Amino acid sequence: MIADILRVAVNQPLKTRIMYKANLSHRQLTGYLKRLVEMGLLAVVTDPTDARPRYKVTEKGFQFLKDYARLNRLLGE
Repeated sequence: MIADILRVAVNQPLKTRIMYKANLSHRQLTGYLKRLVEMGLLAVVTDPTDARPRYKVTEKGFQFLKDYARLNRLLGE
């Protein structure tokens, strides 16, 4: 689930886009986003022209995605 959210957040989407693409309820998404921001995998970005927060993958988040993909490749062999 974490990898799904991070993959969607690469393009700095709004919360709704993440919710639909990762197939989560609003309650589930809110919990995941809060935890991922606390862990430093996501950052909240605000645009002065648009008050709605967007979510951005951090360097730590990109590293997580790389490690996750590598683990999947190793387990798939």
